[in-house]
Order: sequence, then C-alpha cells, then structure tokens
Amino acid sequence: MKIAYVVINANRREGTSRAVLEVAERLAENHEVDLLARTVEDVDFQRVRWRRVSGPGWPEVGDFASFVWRCDRLLRQSDYDIVHAAGPNCTAADVYTIQTVHPVKRRIMLEIGAHTDASIPRRLTRHLYDRAVLSTEAKAYRAHGPRGRVAYLPVSAGTRGELENEYPLGEALIREIPNGADLDRFHPRHRAAARSDIRRQHGMEEDDFVAVFSGGDWVRKGLRIAAEAVAQSQTERARLLVVGHDPLVGEFRAGLERDGLSQRVVFAGFQKEVHRYYAASDVMVFPTAYEAFSLATIEAAASGLPVLMPDVSGAHELVGHGQAGSLLPRTAEAFAAEIDRLAEHPQDLDQLSKSARGHVEEHFHWDKIAAATESVYQELLQQRQSTSEYVPAVGPT
Repeated sequence: MKIAYVVINANRREGTSRAVLEVAERLAENHEVDLLARTVEDVDFQRVRWRRVSGPGWPEVGDFASFVWRCDRLLRQSDYDIVHAAGPNCTAADVYTIQTVHPVKRRIMLEIGAHTDASIPRRLTRHLYDRAVLSTEAKAYRAHGPRGRVAYLPVSAGTRGELENEYPLGEALIREIPNGADLDRFHPRHRAAARSDIRRQHGMEEDDFVAVFSGGDWVRKGLRIAAEAVAQSQTERARLLVVGHDPLVGEFRAGLERDGLSQRVVFAGFQKEVHRYYAASDVMVFPTAYEAFSLATIEAAASGLPVLMPDVSGAHELVGHGQAGSLLPRTAEAFAAEIDRLAEHPQDLDQLSKSARGHVEEHFHWDKIAAATESVYQELLQQRQSTSEYVPAVGPT
C-alpha cells in the first residue's frame, strides 16, 4: 500500500504525534509511507518520506487552519491508497485516529475554568482555535468521505462513545485501537541505573517516596490537585516530581509558593529521556479532567509505576480493577490517601508495579497496535472494492 500519515508537528514529545510515528515506522517496513507534516523531529527517514507542508507556525489558529487547507489541496492531487490523519488535521482522510473529541474537551475545559487566568489575547486566540477545530471536525467526521466509507480509530471505549454522540457517523467503520508503549525504552530494568542519578540531580533522597506527574496542559491534567495531594500526605518523605512544560509555568510556580504547596514539589522541566524519570519514581499521579487514553500513563505503567487517576476515558482499559493502579475521585484528599497507603505498604506497591508492567506487555505494545491498524486499512479497502461506493485514488492533475 501507499500510505500517507497527516500530523501538523511530527515528534515524539507529543502523545498524538508519537502514536502516529510508532505506527508509521512499523508499517513502512512493508509499505510505502509518506508523512505530511509542517515540522519533524526524531523521524526515521530511512523508512518514512517527509512531505513538508509549508505555512505559518503561529498563531495556533493560523497554524492549524493553514495546515488543514494545504493538506487537503495536496491530497486532492495524490494517489495514496490510504490517508490516515491524527484527528482533524485534514478533511480528506480515509482513516482518523481519535485522540480527542474536541466539543467534549472544550466543555470540560470551560467547566474547570482552564483559561480564566490567561491574558485577553491568549483567550481570544484560544477561542478562535477552538472554533476552527470544531468546524474542521464537523466537516471531517462523517460516514463517507471523498473516496467512500471512512474509518475511525478511537483510542478507548469512552472516546468512541463521545465520538458517536457528537457526530453522525452512520455506516462508518469504527474500531477501538489504543495507544501503546515502547516496551524496551519504558521498562522497570532502568530503575537500577536511573533512580539514584535522577534523584541526586534534583535534590531528592534515596528513601523519598516520589510521585511523578508528566505532561503539559497543567490545568486540565490537574497539577494543582497533585501538589495539594502531596502537601496533604502524611508520608513526610513524599515528593512530587513534575516532568514537562506548560506556557503558564511561572504562574503555576508562583501560585504554589503563595499557597504553601511548593515545599515538596520538584520541577524538572521538559525531559527528552522521560523514561529515566519514570524509572526514578515510585508511582504516577495523574488527576486529569479529560483524556482519550493518555500515552504517558501507559508508558509509566510499562515502566512499572502504578497509575493513580480519575475515571476518565482510557482509565478502565489501563487501570481496570487494579491491574495497573487505582481509579480515584479527582480530589487532593483521595490522591493523598492512596499515596499514603502505597507508601505504608511496599508489598502492595510491588505487586501493582509487576501487574502494571504485565498488563501493558499483554495489551499495549506498538507491534500489536500497528498490526491492528494495518488490518483496518485492508478491511476498508476490501469494503470499498466490493461495493459501488468505491472511488479509485486519483493521480496528479
């Protein structure tokens, strides 16, 4: 097959992009694969060809809208068998991976007041960006596209439900395919080498009980709740290790200091080798308000960390009935109590660590996910070829 993957910024820092690259590079072993992207980092060009999509990188709404317009034009002049987009990055895809259902995410962000502290220009650009994404999703997410039936790959059962509630997909092909983890990179064996080094580097002790928080978008993902939980913990050696970056990092740090919540918090910033920070930790805290299926939680579990998180989309698939951690109310009190329980009962922590790793090995490795994705391509093409709705790919005009 000749396959095009569409993502604005192709890198391994962002979960959606990393998921695309993991699948693309694996399928490139047997297929011809192009990557339509504005920027690329850490891509194997021996396997994947980059087709650069030019346009402004700022403001966010201009970046997004120009990318969609440019990609749609390029795709109309191409002869791909399958076009696979990471969400609504174009409106002419055959397959969409659904990592976010934007109307649902936007409602939740409004409920938690995610942007109330931002400047007026920032709130305006965010509003315009939201409107652009909502409009593009409405155009892209439908049962039939330019070449027939469209396939949707929501990453969790909860995300599938949100997608079907928001958009009239009708006879579209829908298959739940989760995110995954690099099982070699994210592995408990890295603890021996990384634990002492990372802790010493960031001023933590060997016997500290370290809860790691990973990612950006700190309001949505609940950094404040995580900091309050560690502050309320009765475990004196509890520490919160924050890995990642947020544009409002200055405001976050000032707020925690003002409210007396910063003493146990260590800000490590963005780290390319995030697996070493998981290896240096004891548990992951993730009090998020909205997810589709967090890649960071899967990678943490693969590293042997129990994951503490609310009952959002993807949580049941990963945590389930205690396979990889605990489902908790989204309150500092609930997270503090679970941190204390695991700190006081190392045998429970050890059992959850082993269970988390085994659960990811069984269900969330990229080879299995790439094979499931390839199967959807084949199913989609077979359906098109056997029905009157099939429209052959058109070549350059």
